[in-house]
Amino acid sequence: MLDPLTALSVASSVIQIVDFGCKLLSQTQEIYHSASGATKDNVTSGEITKDINLLYKDLTSRDQIFQRLGPDDIALGKLVDSCAQEAKELMHLLRELEVPSDATQWKSFKNAIKSARKKGKVKDIETRLLKIQKQIDSRLHVMMTNQQSTISLRMNEISKEQTRMQLESVHHMEQLKADIRRYSVRQTDDSDRLQILIQKLGSLGEEVHRVANEERILKSLEFDEWKRRFNDVHKAHTQTFSWMLESSNDPAVPPTGFKNWLQNQNNIYWISGKAGSGKSTLMKFLAENQSVHQYLQDWAGPSASPVLISWFFWAAGSPMQRSKEGLFQSLLFQILRRCPNLIPNVCESRWQESSAYGEMSDPWTLEELDNAFITIANQPMPGIRFCMFIDGLDEYDGRPTDIIDRLQLLAKAEYIKLCLASRPWTPFRVAFAKGNCDGSLQLERYTKHDIERFVKDILEQDRRFTQAERTDSRYGFFVHEVVERAQGVFLWVFLVVNAILRGLGDQKNLEDLQLALDAIPVDLESYFKQIFDRVDKAHRTESAKVFLLTTHAVQPLSVACYRYLEKEHREPGYALEASIEPMSLEQIKFVHEVVRNRINFLCKDLLEVNEVLTDQRHDYQVDFLHRTVRDFLAEKNMHQDLIQRATNDNITKWNAHEALCYVELARAKSLPLQKGIQNRLNVLFSLVDALMFHAHEVEIEQKAPQTRVLEQLDGVISDYADHDMVYHWTNARDPPTGMYFDEHNHNSFLALTVQSRLSLYVKEKLENNPHLLRAKSGRPLLDYALRPNIVTPIRLPQLVEFIDFDMVCLLLNKGANPNEKVSIYGKITVWALFLLSCYEKKNIKNPQAKATWFKAAELMIRKGADRKLKVETTRRETIADRSEAETVSLRKTAKYRRVVIRGGIIEMDVPVELTAVGILRETFGNDKIAEIEAIVPEGTSWGVWNLIPWT
Repeated sequence: MLDPLTALSVASSVIQIVDFGCKLLSQTQEIYHSASGATKDNVTSGEITKDINLLYKDLTSRDQIFQRLGPDDIALGKLVDSCAQEAKELMHLLRELEVPSDATQWKSFKNAIKSARKKGKVKDIETRLLKIQKQIDSRLHVMMTNQQSTISLRMNEISKEQTRMQLESVHHMEQLKADIRRYSVRQTDDSDRLQILIQKLGSLGEEVHRVANEERILKSLEFDEWKRRFNDVHKAHTQTFSWMLESSNDPAVPPTGFKNWLQNQNNIYWISGKAGSGKSTLMKFLAENQSVHQYLQDWAGPSASPVLISWFFWAAGSPMQRSKEGLFQSLLFQILRRCPNLIPNVCESRWQESSAYGEMSDPWTLEELDNAFITIANQPMPGIRFCMFIDGLDEYDGRPTDIIDRLQLLAKAEYIKLCLASRPWTPFRVAFAKGNCDGSLQLERYTKHDIERFVKDILEQDRRFTQAERTDSRYGFFVHEVVERAQGVFLWVFLVVNAILRGLGDQKNLEDLQLALDAIPVDLESYFKQIFDRVDKAHRTESAKVFLLTTHAVQPLSVACYRYLEKEHREPGYALEASIEPMSLEQIKFVHEVVRNRINFLCKDLLEVNEVLTDQRHDYQVDFLHRTVRDFLAEKNMHQDLIQRATNDNITKWNAHEALCYVELARAKSLPLQKGIQNRLNVLFSLVDALMFHAHEVEIEQKAPQTRVLEQLDGVISDYADHDMVYHWTNARDPPTGMYFDEHNHNSFLALTVQSRLSLYVKEKLENNPHLLRAKSGRPLLDYALRPNIVTPIRLPQLVEFIDFDMVCLLLNKGANPNEKVSIYGKITVWALFLLSCYEKKNIKNPQAKATWFKAAELMIRKGADRKLKVETTRRETIADRSEAETVSLRKTAKYRRVVIRGGIIEMDVPVELTAVGILRETFGNDKIAEIEAIVPEGTSWGVWNLIPWT
């Protein structure tokens, strides 16, 4: 399909040729009837001739793009051919009618015009141009009204993304489209109409390009989990936390000062609180509260708009959910989504790269994010004020001081302020002590009345409690005692109230409930232990398996997995014997109810079931009630206790990773993929990559491959993929960014297991079928081991920077050749690709990862890797004082090179040729080169080898 911007440009060129041609033919008539050779508008034919010549060259240069396109684009291509032919005729005619340079030649020029007119040349061209004009009018009308046209399809794509990301940048595009539609059907042939059409087409092309660039940059910032934790936090109970925005009437409770901070102050407001005290719930309440928005408007003033954004750290979530990168990438995404006009300035280099090179999807670095926020903090922001709510600073996975320093620096900007929440750890207490921020509060000092309301509301919804309360006033004192013992911890109260309700269901009286309350520890961890120990002995094994499964899962699991865990518990091997039976929505809802009840019975409120949307379909997932529950279960002694309970009397220790392989396989067999896999790729590859990770962990712990599980997984998804794929289903995955990763449809399941570091499985396959090593087309298996980069919808604990040395060693020992040429990449070798990968990532601060690269490099040299190899790559250089024209020239001449301007400084990737040893030296340092130089390739004499120079 033709690129819509090209289609608009081509249509504009056709209209311009028609307009210029008609003007020129009109001028020949004026000149013929003129005594002096002057025209009414005094526009020289030479200027128009020059324009037509340029337009003709532009059209003919585009001719090839119409050769393999759809019917609509071919119709436009035919118009281009016709118009180019008329432009050629016009230029030929103009050479015959060359305007005289002096009056003595005037008579002969008039005779030439007369001759051309007699032959009908002028009239014929004019007639054909007017015909083309009508055709392009018709074609434009189709382009703007037909929903299947290239421009309509592209604008619809943009509009859908705008709706999904809650943007509002399409209105101007739609207005321009309507204008073009209107002017294309006007029944006038005047030049003014054509000029308006040309202008509107140009404006529409620029607008589509601008909005598409904005979308590309926003999509590069967006990641799946950016609002996951916020959405998972429970909403505040009715009429709780309202005190935060009101003046206190209780002399024992000091005023919060939060409303005044919202209306009048900058800098930081800090909310501290014990674990489970409700900090996240309060932060969500504030971020969604309309009164907060109104008070922020007072702060912004009448001429500015406040923008409220939020981020909730989550220690139990993915690496992005607990990192600096996740925080700043999410904040930047939200800022630019609300203020897209900031994108060209805040993301200057990416905006230029996107304009010059099209699609940009490189991951954001922390340095880039820092630079973006420096720009935001330092440049004037008329009409905008930012208030950021950031929860869970104690759940950040680095040193607290790192995140504190960055946030304090950000808060110094006069139009940015931050509301932060964390546990009262010492670094936060020191940083946000009185005088260091504009306000703070200790949450548990304020929530007593909220907890009392919550307890009364929940208990009074129970008919048995209200009946007992009417006849016995002591129930009121019982409620008061629960509130007092809570010490401001909502999570404790939630668990206790549920225990009370269960007691009422068991027909317990007040004395029984009081005894149960007296036995409940007031600190959370002790209470968790008590809940855990009170699981019925007959169900402790199954309960422990549920807890371990949830603890070891790389992402929250579907309720279906727990259904299959129960089946595996009762019927070992169930997943391997199960047939492929996709679940309907009704079945999913039924399983949800069954699993929710079972989990409540086995885990006593410590786990919860949440409804989620995956690939636009409803599902239900199981997660921990609170981070403190996960922390409690992950504690070493507790974890060992769980394993012991799960193993029970079996000789073989129960393995959670092995169980996860089985339940994910069973889930794969139940996925609703009857119509193929293309519309469910996120769910599919989330499941596949999670299973691969757990299979790798089983290989480490049990020293055995999960062969049957893996081969059934491949068979199941291959069966689904037969509906809509010609190639193996692994080719449906997007390749990583960068050169030399496109699979060209040569990917395979064995290659995926190599990337997933399943060395025992790969060893078994190669020993049974040695030809598989050479049978793989496209990328050799060794390349997947050396460059295991993979695009996955989930965040796996293992990092792509690490190379599985055992896998590299296995493949080389089985006969893999480091000097093998990869034909799909222009015959570059596996060894060269590895060197380029090392060079590109040479600055990463991960010595453990680099150690695996070095071991791989040593082994490949020992196996005969070409030590004198030269590799073409690029090196980033910074050049000041270059003109814009020089920058444009550099862009045109540097193949595969980026040239961007950042703050007036030109950065460009210049081509360089490096030797193998040069790359290894830059990657590992001079100290390691001596070790590499001492390596003697297998089967080579030491003396001969060491006489050959490295450089």
